[in-house]
Amino acid sequence: RMSPVPRFAGILFPLPSEQTPSADGIESFCLTDVGLTSLARGCKGLEKLSLVWCSAISSTGLVRVAENCKKLASLDIQACYIGDPGLVAIGEGCNLLNNLSLRFVEGATDEGLIGLIKSCGQSLLSLGIANCAWMTDASLRAVGSHCPNLEILSLESELVKNEGVISIAKGCRLLKNLKLQCIGAGDEALEAIGSCCSLLEILSLNNFERFTDR
Repeated sequence: RMSPVPRFAGILFPLPSEQTPSADGIESFCLTDVGLTSLARGCKGLEKLSLVWCSAISSTGLVRVAENCKKLASLDIQACYIGDPGLVAIGEGCNLLNNLSLRFVEGATDEGLIGLIKSCGQSLLSLGIANCAWMTDASLRAVGSHCPNLEILSLESELVKNEGVISIAKGCRLLKNLKLQCIGAGDEALEAIGSCCSLLEILSLNNFERFTDR
Protein backbone atom coordinates (compact mmCIF):
# COMPACT_ATOMS: atom_id res chain seq x y z
CA ARG A 1 0.00 0.00 0.00
CA MET A 2 1.16 3.50 -0.70
CA SER A 3 1.90 5.65 2.32
CA PRO A 4 -0.36 8.68 2.83
CA VAL A 5 0.73 11.99 1.38
CA PRO A 6 2.42 14.02 4.15
CA ARG A 7 0.89 17.26 5.30
CA PHE A 8 2.97 20.39 5.30
CA ALA A 9 2.82 23.51 7.42
CA GLY A 10 5.05 26.52 6.91
CA ILE A 11 5.78 29.23 9.45
CA LEU A 12 7.96 31.93 7.98
CA PHE A 13 9.44 34.80 9.92
CA PRO A 14 11.91 37.29 8.43
CA LEU A 15 14.81 34.80 8.55
CA PRO A 16 17.92 34.74 6.36
CA SER A 17 16.75 33.82 2.87
CA GLU A 18 18.47 36.50 0.88
CA GLN A 19 21.30 38.76 1.92
CA THR A 20 21.36 42.37 0.83
CA PRO A 21 24.18 44.75 1.82
CA SER A 22 22.83 47.86 3.49
CA ALA A 23 24.22 51.38 3.21
CA ASP A 24 26.49 50.98 6.24
CA GLY A 25 27.89 47.67 5.03
CA ILE A 26 25.87 45.48 7.42
CA GLU A 27 24.07 42.61 5.74
CA SER A 28 20.30 42.67 6.11
CA PHE A 29 18.17 39.60 5.75
CA CYS A 30 14.77 39.22 4.16
CA LEU A 31 12.49 36.65 2.63
CA THR A 32 11.32 37.83 -0.78
CA ASP A 33 8.86 36.68 -3.41
CA VAL A 34 11.69 34.60 -4.91
CA GLY A 35 11.93 32.43 -1.81
CA LEU A 36 8.17 32.22 -1.39
CA THR A 37 7.80 31.15 -5.02
CA SER A 38 10.33 28.35 -4.50
CA LEU A 39 8.47 27.24 -1.40
CA ALA A 40 5.12 27.22 -3.19
CA ARG A 41 6.42 25.23 -6.15
CA GLY A 42 8.26 22.72 -3.97
CA CYS A 43 5.53 22.21 -1.35
CA LYS A 44 2.33 21.81 -3.31
CA GLY A 45 0.73 19.98 -0.38
CA LEU A 46 1.16 22.98 1.93
CA GLU A 47 -1.85 23.37 4.25
CA LYS A 48 -0.77 26.04 6.72
CA LEU A 49 1.34 29.11 5.93
CA SER A 50 2.26 31.84 8.39
CA LEU A 51 4.12 34.90 7.11
CA VAL A 52 4.80 37.24 10.04
CA TRP A 53 6.52 40.59 9.42
CA CYS A 54 7.81 39.44 6.05
CA SER A 55 7.82 42.96 4.66
CA ALA A 56 9.48 42.03 1.37
CA ILE A 57 6.61 39.74 0.36
CA SER A 58 4.18 41.19 -2.17
CA SER A 59 1.20 40.12 -4.25
CA THR A 60 3.59 38.32 -6.60
CA GLY A 61 4.52 35.81 -3.91
CA LEU A 62 0.92 35.22 -2.89
CA VAL A 63 -0.10 34.67 -6.51
CA ARG A 64 2.49 31.88 -6.73
CA VAL A 65 1.14 30.35 -3.52
CA ALA A 66 -2.38 30.48 -4.94
CA GLU A 67 -1.25 28.83 -8.18
CA ASN A 68 0.59 25.96 -6.52
CA CYS A 69 -0.84 25.35 -3.04
CA LYS A 70 -4.41 24.27 -3.71
CA LYS A 71 -4.70 22.52 -0.33
CA LEU A 72 -3.91 25.66 1.69
CA ALA A 73 -6.32 25.84 4.63
CA SER A 74 -4.70 28.44 6.90
CA LEU A 75 -2.96 31.70 5.97
CA ASP A 76 -1.51 34.37 8.27
CA ILE A 77 0.00 37.42 6.55
CA GLN A 78 0.46 39.65 9.57
CA ALA A 79 2.27 42.92 8.90
CA CYS A 80 2.89 42.19 5.23
CA TYR A 81 2.51 44.72 2.41
CA ILE A 82 0.11 42.89 0.13
CA GLY A 83 -1.82 44.41 -2.75
CA ASP A 84 -5.29 43.49 -3.96
CA PRO A 85 -4.09 41.05 -6.68
CA GLY A 86 -2.52 38.82 -4.04
CA LEU A 87 -5.68 38.61 -1.95
CA VAL A 88 -7.89 38.01 -4.98
CA ALA A 89 -5.54 35.25 -6.21
CA ILE A 90 -5.65 33.46 -2.85
CA GLY A 91 -9.43 33.48 -2.96
CA GLU A 92 -9.54 32.11 -6.48
CA GLY A 93 -6.81 29.49 -6.04
CA CYS A 94 -7.26 28.29 -2.45
CA ASN A 95 -10.86 27.15 -2.22
CA LEU A 96 -10.19 25.12 0.94
CA LEU A 97 -9.07 28.15 2.97
CA ASN A 98 -10.79 28.10 6.36
CA ASN A 99 -8.52 30.29 8.49
CA LEU A 100 -7.36 33.76 7.42
CA SER A 101 -5.51 36.28 9.56
CA LEU A 102 -4.94 39.86 8.43
CA ARG A 103 -3.27 42.01 11.08
CA PHE A 104 -1.54 45.27 10.19
CA VAL A 105 -1.71 44.34 6.50
CA GLU A 106 -0.96 47.27 4.20
CA GLY A 107 -1.17 47.88 0.48
CA ALA A 108 -4.63 46.41 -0.05
CA THR A 109 -8.13 47.90 -0.28
CA ASP A 110 -11.68 46.70 0.25
CA GLU A 111 -11.58 45.46 -3.34
CA GLY A 112 -8.92 42.87 -2.54
CA LEU A 113 -10.62 41.45 0.53
CA ILE A 114 -14.02 41.44 -1.16
CA GLY A 115 -12.54 39.55 -4.12
CA LEU A 116 -11.05 36.95 -1.78
CA ILE A 117 -14.25 36.59 0.23
CA LYS A 118 -16.45 36.17 -2.84
CA SER A 119 -14.31 33.27 -4.07
CA CYS A 120 -13.66 31.27 -0.88
CA GLY A 121 -16.01 32.73 1.73
CA GLN A 122 -18.04 29.52 1.93
CA SER A 123 -15.06 27.65 3.37
CA LEU A 124 -13.94 30.30 5.88
CA LEU A 125 -14.42 29.32 9.53
CA SER A 126 -12.08 31.81 11.19
CA LEU A 127 -11.24 35.38 10.17
CA GLY A 128 -9.05 37.91 11.93
CA ILE A 129 -8.76 41.53 10.76
CA ALA A 130 -6.92 44.06 12.88
CA ASN A 131 -5.72 47.60 12.26
CA CYS A 132 -6.04 47.52 8.49
CA ALA A 133 -6.48 51.22 7.77
CA TRP A 134 -7.93 50.51 4.32
CA MET A 135 -10.85 48.35 5.44
CA THR A 136 -14.39 49.77 5.68
CA ASP A 137 -17.92 48.46 6.14
CA ALA A 138 -17.87 47.38 2.48
CA SER A 139 -15.60 44.46 3.35
CA LEU A 140 -17.83 43.42 6.23
CA ARG A 141 -20.89 43.47 4.00
CA ALA A 142 -19.08 40.97 1.79
CA VAL A 143 -18.23 38.81 4.81
CA GLY A 144 -21.87 38.85 5.87
CA SER A 145 -23.01 37.90 2.37
CA HIS A 146 -20.44 35.22 1.53
CA CYS A 147 -19.25 33.64 4.82
CA PRO A 148 -22.27 31.83 6.28
CA ASN A 149 -20.12 29.21 8.03
CA LEU A 150 -17.87 31.65 9.89
CA GLU A 151 -17.46 30.63 13.55
CA ILE A 152 -14.62 32.84 14.78
CA LEU A 153 -14.22 36.55 14.04
CA SER A 154 -11.69 38.98 15.49
CA LEU A 155 -12.22 42.53 14.28
CA GLU A 156 -10.29 45.64 15.30
CA SER A 157 -10.94 48.79 13.31
CA GLU A 158 -11.46 52.51 13.78
CA LEU A 159 -13.38 52.82 10.51
CA VAL A 160 -16.06 50.19 10.95
CA LYS A 161 -19.52 51.49 11.86
CA ASN A 162 -22.79 49.91 12.95
CA GLU A 163 -23.59 48.89 9.38
CA GLY A 164 -20.60 46.60 9.06
CA VAL A 165 -21.15 44.81 12.36
CA ILE A 166 -24.87 44.41 11.65
CA SER A 167 -24.03 42.84 8.28
CA ILE A 168 -21.81 40.33 10.07
CA ALA A 169 -24.49 39.53 12.64
CA LYS A 170 -27.18 38.94 10.03
CA GLY A 171 -25.04 36.92 7.66
CA CYS A 172 -22.80 34.91 10.01
CA ARG A 173 -25.31 33.27 12.30
CA LEU A 174 -23.00 30.37 13.24
CA LEU A 175 -20.57 32.66 15.09
CA LYS A 176 -19.32 31.14 18.34
CA ASN A 177 -16.37 33.40 19.14
CA LEU A 178 -16.53 37.15 18.49
CA LYS A 179 -13.96 39.79 19.42
CA LEU A 180 -14.80 43.39 18.56
CA GLN A 181 -12.74 46.52 18.95
CA CYS A 182 -14.65 49.03 16.85
CA ILE A 183 -15.03 52.46 18.38
CA GLY A 184 -17.41 53.52 15.60
CA ALA A 185 -20.07 50.90 16.43
CA GLY A 186 -22.68 51.18 19.16
CA ASP A 187 -25.91 49.81 20.62
CA GLU A 188 -27.50 48.94 17.28
CA ALA A 189 -24.57 46.66 16.44
CA LEU A 190 -24.75 44.83 19.76
CA GLU A 191 -28.51 44.43 19.47
CA ALA A 192 -28.04 42.78 16.08
CA ILE A 193 -25.47 40.39 17.52
CA GLY A 194 -27.81 39.49 20.35
CA SER A 195 -30.73 38.93 17.99
CA CYS A 196 -28.94 36.96 15.28
CA CYS A 197 -25.97 35.12 16.82
CA SER A 198 -27.71 32.66 19.13
CA LEU A 199 -24.77 30.20 19.11
CA LEU A 200 -22.30 32.74 20.53
CA GLU A 201 -20.13 31.28 23.30
CA ILE A 202 -17.33 33.85 23.64
CA LEU A 203 -17.75 37.61 23.34
CA SER A 204 -15.03 40.22 23.81
CA LEU A 205 -15.81 43.95 23.59
CA ASN A 206 -12.81 46.29 23.76
CA ASN A 207 -12.50 50.08 23.64
CA PHE A 208 -16.11 50.77 22.78
CA GLU A 209 -17.16 54.38 23.15
CA ARG A 210 -20.68 54.40 21.72
CA PHE A 211 -22.61 51.66 23.46
CA THR A 212 -24.63 51.92 26.65
CA ASP A 213 -26.56 49.64 29.02
CA ARG A 214 -29.25 49.54 26.34
